[in-house]
Amino acid sequence: MGSISRIRALVYYDGVRVFEGRDSVGGRYVGVLVDESGVADRYLVVGVAPERLRRFYAGAVDLRTLFLEAGPGEWLLADVADSFRAPLTLFRPEDPGACGALLPEEGFVLRRVTKISAA
Repeated sequence: MGSISRIRALVYYDGVRVFEGRDSVGGRYVGVLVDESGVADRYLVVGVAPERLRRFYAGAVDLRTLFLEAGPGEWLLADVADSFRAPLTLFRPEDPGACGALLPEEGFVLRRVTKISAA
């Protein structure tokens, strides 16, 4: 499918909960932690146009809306086993509609953005 690099942790609480990523051609993505019960943490990820991302950063649109505006056909998954230092491989879910149960609740807006440091 492709891969992205994490450029910014948007929410960090005992690990990265929400992040912004970028692909090799500059496309932007937002990912939200949906499962941390296995060997790898799983994130639901969606591509986000620059204007939608700006609106999200400004608090004008919530996280759930970012995913809903794109629609289930655009939702991707990524597993992170080690850390955020290596690129994340994105893959399409077998049943994109089932990912609707993984969406964040309404009303989640950003308060502060923190950059992930590269080591």
